[in-house]
Amino acid sequence: MSQPAIEFRGVSKQFSRQGQQVNALEDISLTINQGDIFGVIGYSGAGKSTLLRLINRLEVPTQGTVTLAGETLNDVSPRRLNALKKNIGMIFQHFNLLNSRTVFHNVAIPLILQGLPKAQIRQRVEELLTFVDLIDKQHSYPDELSGGQKQRVGIARALATNPAVLLCDEATSALDPHTTIQILLLLQEINRRYGITIVLITHEMSVIQRICHRVAVFEQGRMVEEGSVLQLFSAPQHPVTARFVSAVIHDQLPEAVTQFLDSAPPGAALRLEFIGESARQPLIQQVMQAQGIEVNILFASMTEVQQTILGFMIITLNGEATAIQAARHTLHQAGVRISDV
Repeated sequence: MSQPAIEFRGVSKQFSRQGQQVNALEDISLTINQGDIFGVIGYSGAGKSTLLRLINRLEVPTQGTVTLAGETLNDVSPRRLNALKKNIGMIFQHFNLLNSRTVFHNVAIPLILQGLPKAQIRQRVEELLTFVDLIDKQHSYPDELSGGQKQRVGIARALATNPAVLLCDEATSALDPHTTIQILLLLQEINRRYGITIVLITHEMSVIQRICHRVAVFEQGRMVEEGSVLQLFSAPQHPVTARFVSAVIHDQLPEAVTQFLDSAPPGAALRLEFIGESARQPLIQQVMQAQGIEVNILFASMTEVQQTILGFMIITLNGEATAIQAARHTLHQAGVRISDV
């Protein structure tokens, strides 16, 4: 069983702004296991970045405790805290590179600050630049790079000290869709190869869908839902989660279909949800043949989450009542979620 890399227990964080108290986070209890790619999603002002800053101790909780690798940050000495923070890498939305320094020097900065020998620094920087496919840019300056290349430099710099945890604060939101996919695949490879725990802050559900294992949804400082990515995509419980999911899984009916359903007899139209193996089987064809009923497919959509197919379908059934009931039973037995439209 995975061990916790980061734990929040009853964490709240308040700020005072213009004489008023602002609750940035309220009573957050959350566990992020070692080796996870954990997503935190929410709209602007949801508290995502504050959560991240509590992990690297740029902020201190007003209440509650934050634990890193089994050590409660509230209790450790400043010296031990500095040692723990060396195990945390950080990737920023706007790269935070020094434009006056070369790519090589930007990646080397954490190692220089540790006082490592020059030969060791060179070996490590060249290793990292090779890994992020930028060894040929080591003498270039940030202004000479594309956005994706800049973020690769930022990733190499974050990995320089062999961190156990990598924090990503909107790491892809300044990038175009193609470059975003490349960066996400690189983060996925980092997690796979090195076992680094990744905490990824975003407001884009497509980012969560592509690489995260688990996700927490935040709204106005509260965690409103948390679970596996597949669980939240297939059955979101909170309206905020449902809105995020609907931006990726297009299961909203066209107006023409909606109008048709308005005139359909009660109970004639069904919404079907297929997950995993049930999405691969010719279930509709089997039902038609076995029960002798007519099936009209009005709408269908499929997507992939964590290598699992999710399918949505709106159908109408035409046939004897007993045959329709038998068809529903067959679909249910095959793992299809059924609801009346």
